Parts: sequence; structure tokens; C-alpha cells
Amino acid sequence: MKKSSSGSRVWLIVVACLILAGTAAFFVGGIVESNAREQQAAIERTKLQNAQNQILTLQSVNQLLSANVWAYRAAHALDNRNFGVANDDAARVVASLKAVNASDAGGNAIATLREEAGRIKISVAQNLGAQRAQLLHLAAGITRLAEQSETKAGLTRAKE
Repeated sequence: MKKSSSGSRVWLIVVACLILAGTAAFFVGGIVESNAREQQAAIERTKLQNAQNQILTLQSVNQLLSANVWAYRAAHALDNRNFGVANDDAARVVASLKAVNASDAGGNAIATLREEAGRIKISVAQNLGAQRAQLLHLAAGITRLAEQSETKAGLTRAKE
């Protein structure tokens, strides 16, 4: 009789050890999975932050390009002697430049362009060359800054 009870006891011990090992493996697996999820969440948060930064940079580039368009439109309106339209477009240049994030577009460069745009006052005159040159100089500066911002953001233009 003792022989069969000791054989049962061995099987009970083996089963208990297997249950204990399975339970331990379950909890260890849960901890490993939790750590993996936390690491993946950290990676995804970093990707999200990078994407949000790129969105802000793209918005700044968009504002620079808008300001560029308004500057050229103002120059065109000036050529057509539409002084009111030229003044409105010059004001839109200033508004677009104010919307640009300074950290995305080089703080000193955007400050200089904002200052230059703020000095532009379109007035009725016989010789519009100086005003036109001022607008075109501003547009060229905006173009350079937009290209630098695009490069910084890792954007490339399609070749035509």
C-alpha cells in the first residue's frame, strides 16, 4: 500500500510543480508584455511628437509661401497702379509673416523680414520703382527663408 501512495504523492508533487511553473510563467509573461507595451508606447509618443513638430514646420513654410505670394501680388498690383490692392496685399504679407513660428524659420531671419514688411507703405507716386524694388527684395528674402525652412523640415520639391 505504501508503494502506491508514494507514487500518487510523486504525481501530485509533479502536478503541483507544473501548476506553479505555469502560474509563474503566466505572470512573468504578463510583466514582459507590459514592458514591451510601455516601450512601444514610448516609441509611438516620440513619433507623434516628431509628426506634430513637422506639422508646425509645414504650417510655417505654408505661411512663408503665402507671404511670398502676397508680396508678388502687391508688386503686380503696384505695376498696375492699383495702390489700394497693393496696400491690402502688403498688409497680408505682414499678417502671414506674423503667423510664422520663429523657431521653425530662424528667429533672426523672420524678425528681419517682419520688420522689413512692416516698413512697406505703398503710396501714390509717379516713379514706383523704389516701392516695387522694396516689394521684390522682400519677396526674395521670403523665398530664401522658405527654402531654408523646407530643407530644415526635410521637404523636397518635385523637379519640373
